Amino acid sequence: MRKPYSPPTGKYSSTPFVMSQTLPIRVAAILASQAASAAIQHALLPPEFTLALIDSEHWRGIQTNAVLVEVEDDLSLLRNICDEVTGTPIIVLLRSARADLAFAASKAGARELITLPAGPDEIRQSLRNLLTTQPRTPEPQGLPVLFGNHPRMSEIRDTISKVATTSATVLIRGESGVGKDVVARMIYEQSRRSGKPFVKVNCAAIPDDLLESELFGYEAGAFTGATRSKPGRFEMAHTGTLFLDEIGEMQPALQAKLLHVLQDGAFSRLGAKQDVAVDVRVLCATNKLLEQRVTEGLFREDLFYRINVVTVHIPPLRERRDEIGPLIRHFLDKYAAIYGREQAFFSQEAMTALLTYSWPGNIRELENLCKRFVIVGGETQILRELTSRNQHATTAAPATTPAPPVHTPEQANVRQPASTNLLEVGKRAAWQAERRLILETLEAVRWNRKLAAQQLGISYRSLRSKIEQIDRDETTKRHLIA
Repeated sequence: MRKPYSPPTGKYSSTPFVMSQTLPIRVAAILASQAASAAIQHALLPPEFTLALIDSEHWRGIQTNAVLVEVEDDLSLLRNICDEVTGTPIIVLLRSARADLAFAASKAGARELITLPAGPDEIRQSLRNLLTTQPRTPEPQGLPVLFGNHPRMSEIRDTISKVATTSATVLIRGESGVGKDVVARMIYEQSRRSGKPFVKVNCAAIPDDLLESELFGYEAGAFTGATRSKPGRFEMAHTGTLFLDEIGEMQPALQAKLLHVLQDGAFSRLGAKQDVAVDVRVLCATNKLLEQRVTEGLFREDLFYRINVVTVHIPPLRERRDEIGPLIRHFLDKYAAIYGREQAFFSQEAMTALLTYSWPGNIRELENLCKRFVIVGGETQILRELTSRNQHATTAAPATTPAPPVHTPEQANVRQPASTNLLEVGKRAAWQAERRLILETLEAVRWNRKLAAQQLGISYRSLRSKIEQIDRDETTKRHLIA
């Protein structure tokens, strides 16, 4: 028996909020210290502001004009917020003037930095300045910059315009950093659901044992610590759009429940006895080769065909170099306006290096470099790093595709060393041992990455990075065999 669904209200509502001049500025604050709490509550008073103090567990789905986050050394919460709270400026509160922490926070996506102690006027003015230059709806002006005059990008633009007005599921594919989330946002903006919630879930950023409750919610008492009911992302996205980023990272057991929702439009919260019916359009993105993961038993074949109704494949930046120049100008202007800096320009030498660089991190890497240049300058250091990366890529290429050795008859019986660089030999041996231990540990815990990270004594993010490196190694090996 399905009960009719009414969208969640209050702090869990994710309906986009458009501020008028007569409404107060709504601010959500995630604060860790008494000093920060006192300073913010003293500064942000009615009628100009309304302040909601949010704990670090319940920030998702908040309806607000700006988010204040107090950070110390651990930036994982800030990164998660910046990744998922799209179209809303994030302001970081620092307890001390630390340049390294300020730069890391800016790189994570913070739009403004406030160092405590700060006076009430300074805090209020920072918010006013930010919100007068920051769009209060998702950034439509940032979307077209992804698409230059490259023929393949023109094809993608045409596909988006055709599929946006339908309710079809779309699979967005491409390397990390090419702009898959931007394409998802464009589909949403051009759809009939554009005025309804847009909810993003990064499947790779949430531990496997938490992803189910994050997607589908839970009832009070469903498990230890569940003291109250919590709606999931599907409920938050009711009548709107749900964007499942990095869906290739989802575990097969959870894929079955996702398939059920996509087919029937209904699901049950953890611990619930009744199904909930929802009306949600689903967009998916991945940088994995899902066909290969299906063959390996890591992704359900029926789910693959269910989400692969329409495919949009975004080419990497190195295959559309004519767009690098306009992207650089866009990002330099954007961050100069955000941080109140003078317009920044690269020299001709730097532009040549930027235009010829391979950009393995694609648009995300390019954007972060431009942001860093606007904040701290250092063109010489940037050129040195690009040259170093290019040299590393050049020297690494022969190691992945070695040419067969040619021996004269006299040399046939003489054994040649595989490498004369002992450092490289040591690195390769260490990585092989590390790789073997990681895979053995993952097998032992049935691919529970959170538990594997604990047993290996590393962070969850580090383990995920190493798994991605193993995937890249396997992909390279398959290409060589093919």
